[in-house]
Amino acid sequence: MSGVLVVIPARFESTRLPGKALLDLCGRPLVVRVAEVAARMATADEIIVATDDARIVAAVETAGHRAEMTGEHPSGSDRVAEVLKRHHAEIVLNLQGDEPLLDPADLDALVRALQTDAEADMATLAHPFGGPDEWRDPNVVKVLVGEDGHALWFSRVALPGVHAGVPDDLPDDNPDINPDEAAPPWRLALRHVGVYAFRGTSLKQFLNLPRTALERVEGLEQLRALEYGLRIKVAPTAGLPVGVDTPEDLERVREIWSRRG
Repeated sequence: MSGVLVVIPARFESTRLPGKALLDLCGRPLVVRVAEVAARMATADEIIVATDDARIVAAVETAGHRAEMTGEHPSGSDRVAEVLKRHHAEIVLNLQGDEPLLDPADLDALVRALQTDAEADMATLAHPFGGPDEWRDPNVVKVLVGEDGHALWFSRVALPGVHAGVPDDLPDDNPDINPDEAAPPWRLALRHVGVYAFRGTSLKQFLNLPRTALERVEGLEQLRALEYGLRIKVAPTAGLPVGVDTPEDLERVREIWSRRG
């Protein structure tokens, strides 16, 4: 049994970007770049790319990383769970295969947040919003965090709701804000980054839970965890990594990668 197992689910088919995992990112396939990020973590004991396609296995192994074939699964979490059955681990990190700009230090912080919080079943990342427009964007997932650092709720709508008379667009440094009054609500939520660390036992428990109506409506599987009482620790990160879902995303990531050298 390993302490920390990093699993990178990477399927070949992608609705908006077919063959995404093998697209070139400055000389190497995208999924290989993500494996390189994981390899720079201080806390990772094992790193495995989990895929449904032999071409991805070949590309990953050619680059010197490990890959395993899995069956067909409805979600990346299910694919991760299949790998966990074969390897076992105290903590498993579900690292999406289209996030090559994640900071390994943030992933280490995510793992350590779970290791040091005995009450948490899983952990995820989030960071402050840059302004009210981003907070209102329905394509952006928001999370409210309690005083204990655990997630209270996730949503695509702008959380928290705003009481009558409370402005929702004042910047932090607005001189008209009375410190005894309500803060701008976009400062009270965080922008969610969809990377998860699970205790091995918690992942198995989570995937055995039936889907809920709220999960289906929002399209957010973490709501299932909250509804059934699983506790999610939220670890802070400095900024939002750029994921690859569209050809435009890929060009943007290539540009950032090239600037970083």
